[in-house]
Amino acid sequence: MLKKLLAGFVMLVLSVCLMACGSDKEEEKKDSKDDKVTEKNDETVTEEPTPEEEKLTIASTETWGDITVGIPTDWTFKKGDTFDENDTRYCSVKKSDFKYFDLKMEDEQMANNHYNYNKSTYTNEQEDVSGKYGDIEWTGFQYSDGWGGYGFELIATVNEKPVRVSSAGFKFDSEEAKLVLGSIVIK
Repeated sequence: MLKKLLAGFVMLVLSVCLMACGSDKEEEKKDSKDDKVTEKNDETVTEEPTPEEEKLTIASTETWGDITVGIPTDWTFKKGDTFDENDTRYCSVKKSDFKYFDLKMEDEQMANNHYNYNKSTYTNEQEDVSGKYGDIEWTGFQYSDGWGGYGFELIATVNEKPVRVSSAGFKFDSEEAKLVLGSIVIK
């Protein structure tokens, strides 16, 4: 009796799995159709393509401590860090909670320690990057978060002061990175 119940349960689970697989294939067929054409009362209507995103521009400039940075339109500027909002060594330029640039003015040893720790931590699809944006020559690495997103860690010395940038949500050569990194001025 127990064997019959167990066999019946297994068959039920397999049936549910097979039905789920079948509905996925039907949805894939629906998703693969051209979304730009809509049928309406025996009439074909072609939708207008959406306009390209507005060109990313600097809306304002903020200075915090020795750092001056441009803030793109609809982005925010955050002073300090999580532990001390008044610490003038840290600030962030944020598109969202998951897409941002953290700027840090730490002493050389601390900057190198954090950079090396992050380099040994963020190893997925890691590659070295370097380039000059604005007046600053950056070196660092870029990595993938494993879900299609990217981030990078950079370090530079400006006016004998170490500067470190941690970014999430952007590639080093993205338009956002070029704009924000190119706007940074260190006193």
